[in-house]
Order: sequence, then C-alpha cells, then structure tokens
Amino acid sequence: MLETMKRLDAHANALLLTGASDIDLLGGMFDVMPDFKALLDAGYGGEIDKNAGRFPRLHRYAVMLSHVAEGIAEGSIRVPR
Repeated sequence: MLETMKRLDAHANALLLTGASDIDLLGGMFDVMPDFKALLDAGYGGEIDKNAGRFPRLHRYAVMLSHVAEGIAEGSIRVPR
C-alpha cells in the first residue's frame, strides 16, 4: 500500500513539476487511476489522508477527485448521461 502511494505521489509530482494545472493533474493521472481506485477499494482512503504530509501530491489529487465527486453528486457539475 505504501509503495503504491509513493508511486502515485511521484507520478503526480512529476506532472506538477512541469507546471501542470489542477486540470492537467486530473488528466495526467488517468493512466494510474486503476491503482488509485484499488487503494480506495481496499479501504486505504483514510491512509491517504493520514499520510498527507508524506505524500502531499497524492493527497492533492485525492482531494480534487473528492471535490469532483461531490460536485457531481450535488448536481453542480453536470455529466453527460
């Protein structure tokens, strides 16, 4: 689990070091989304929060995804059906 978090954080960091915006980060992490989802499915969502200081770029990505999910759920972000 920590190795996956470390790898995801490094991937996000590489994107951010190139000047990626938040939208660029969301798109740039698409290829590693299955690994992120596997962490959540295995119940490690809380570990991402607990390790925010250790893996800040992964935490930033997780918070952004959470905000997008909340926006979709409440209807402020519309998605095609």
